[in-house]
Parts: sequence; structure tokens; C-alpha cells
Amino acid sequence: MGSLAPAGGFGNKEGINVLVTGFGPFGENTTNPSYQIARSLPNKQNIPGLPPITLHIHPKPITVSYTHVREVIPELLFPKDGLKPKYDIVLNIGLAPGRNFYTLETLAHRDGYNRKDEDGKTMEGDTFWRIELQAPEKLHTSFDVEDVWRRWKSGLMNVDLRPSNNAGHYLCDFTYYACMLEYWRREPSGQRLCMFLHVPSGLEEEDINRGREAALGLITALVASEMAGEGNKRGDDVVEETEWDRAADDECN
Repeated sequence: MGSLAPAGGFGNKEGINVLVTGFGPFGENTTNPSYQIARSLPNKQNIPGLPPITLHIHPKPITVSYTHVREVIPELLFPKDGLKPKYDIVLNIGLAPGRNFYTLETLAHRDGYNRKDEDGKTMEGDTFWRIELQAPEKLHTSFDVEDVWRRWKSGLMNVDLRPSNNAGHYLCDFTYYACMLEYWRREPSGQRLCMFLHVPSGLEEEDINRGREAALGLITALVASEMAGEGNKRGDDVVEETEWDRAADDECN
């Protein structure tokens, strides 16, 4: 990827800090490849034309629990009672067992979490986000997803990469929403430089290596897009519903 004029939000930054998370086991998935991929990532990325990128891999997998996510995400992203986020970009990686491709998730949902988590609980009847916080039904990433997807795809021509607008109404979707909510709570019209990557099943070395390549390529695309100043196109403006979106509630579990 060639040199880019620093016209975007990262134009004056000497380095970019990216938080990366993955999930723990759930159901029949006793080892979750999302965390195996996250923990395989290097601490640094040096890409010509971009500031140095430091990857902060969360040292523990996110527990597949609604309660755990609500407890851990706020303190993970922001200092206590702070307005400035700890990281420039947040990338969550999750497992979509029913898919054999990688998806860039453009939005997350507030409601519809009726499936039991690893604690045996659902979010049925919970009103905190909807009534107490009066949060929107959907939250969209602030990244220009069309531009990010194009850059991501151009760097990984032999990997099946797809944009998506349905992360599945389970812990992946819930966590993505919880992350973006923390930004929305502080500034509803502000930036939410969060992204969610869904990866397919597979724990062989080649699967983890391919997932690692996809994650690193996505991080590069996210930073390059912001550096180029192509932002402000929300996901709902550019991504239409697809067949894999309609199947997400069954596949992203």
C-alpha cells in the first residue's frame, strides 16, 4: 500500500494504538479460534506510508456472558469517568461457526438477545440500554466501511472477505454494541472507531494463520482509510442486506 496523505483523523498522530479482543469457549466450541487468532498477532505493525501501529491484545478472552461483557467493556475502553478513549481503534474478533468466509460487521443491535449465554441467561426483559440510557436501536461504526472493505480486499485478493450488516444477535453483536455504546454515551454524534471481524471455524495452523492475515490486513485497512480522510460514510448508507446477513442469526452463534 502506497503512501497516503494524512488528511483524516489520524493525520497528526505519531503512532496508532489498537485494542484487539477475542472470545472464550461457548457451546461445542471448546476452543474459540477468535482468541487464538487475536493472541497470535504481533505487537507492532510497520506499514509504509502509515504511522507505526501498536496492537494491544487483551490478555484474556472475553467470556461469552452478557453480564461479563457489560462489566468489562466500559473499563476496557475508557478510563474511569474519562471522556478520552484509551485506544485509537477497537477491533473485536468473534467466531461465526456457520460461515466459511470473513466478515466486516458494519453495525450492532440494541435488542433481540434471546439466546442463552454460557451463564444460561438471556437479555429478555432487560431495559437498561433501551429505557434507562435511551440508546438507539442500532449503532454504526464510524469507519467508511465501503472504503475499508475495498482496501482490505485489495490486500488479500485470495481470501473470501465480505461486508455484513447483521452480526447475529448473540454475544458478538452484543459486545460490538456495548463497545460503540461507550462512545455514544460520551458523544452521541462523535466518532466510534470500532470494528468487528467475524472469522470462520478452524483451529489448524493454516486456519489461524489465515485468520491472522485477515485481521492484520483489516487493521491496516482501517488505519489507512482514516489516514486518507475517507470517513463519515456510515455502514447503513453503503451496505445492503445480503443472504449472509439474513442467515447471521443462525450462523453467528
